[in-house]
Amino acid sequence: MSNPTATTRQRIIAAADTLFAERGFAATSLRSIAAGAGVNLAAANYHFGSKQGLLSAALHARIAPINEVRLQALDDLEARPATISVVKVMDAFFLPFVSGELDGSLPRIIARIHAEPEDLIRPLLTQHFLPVVERFAGALRPLLPHLDSDELRWRLHFAVGAMIHLLIFPTPMGMNAPPAGDSVSETAATTFYRLQQFVVAGLQQGGDTSTEEQRA
Repeated sequence: MSNPTATTRQRIIAAADTLFAERGFAATSLRSIAAGAGVNLAAANYHFGSKQGLLSAALHARIAPINEVRLQALDDLEARPATISVVKVMDAFFLPFVSGELDGSLPRIIARIHAEPEDLIRPLLTQHFLPVVERFAGALRPLLPHLDSDELRWRLHFAVGAMIHLLIFPTPMGMNAPPAGDSVSETAATTFYRLQQFVVAGLQQGGDTSTEEQRA
C-alpha cells in the first residue's frame, strides 16, 4: 500500500482512503493507517491531528477535483449568459460523473461515508459540498422563479440523494448490470443522462408543496 516516492502526507491520505473505504471510520485506527502508509503513528498525528482530521483530508482529496470540474464548467457556462438553462446548469453539476474524474472505488467510499453517524459526517459533507451547492443554487434561482429559496434547496437535496444512490446502485433492482465488455464511460454517460432528465423535471415542476390535506 505504501508508495515511497509520495510525500508522507500523501501516503497517509492514500492509506486512509483505502482503509476507510474497506472498513469504515469506526473500525479503522490511526495506527492501522500509519502502518499502511509505512510511517509511524506520530507522523499521522502531526499532519492531521486526529482520525477525524484525517477523514476530512481524505474526503478533500477525493472531492476537491470533482468540485473544481463542476465549478469550472459553471464558470464557462455563466460566461455565455445567453445560453444558460436549467439543463446546462445540471450538465455542469453532473459533469465529473461522465468526464473521467472518478475512479471505480468512489462508490465504495460514498457508501461507507453515508453509513457513518450523522454527527460525524454531516459537518464534513457541509464543509466540502455546501459552497458548491450554494453556487449552483445561485445559478438556478433566476431560472426557476417559481421556487423560493427553501424549496430550491430541498430539490437540490433530493437531486444529490438520487446521485449518491446511483453511485452505490448503478442499475435498478431487477435489472442486470451492464455486460463486462461494455464501455464504462458510455455506461456512466447513459445512466447520468437518465438522472439528469429526472432531476431537471423535478426542478422545473411547479412550486406548490402543500400537503394533501391543505390541497383538499
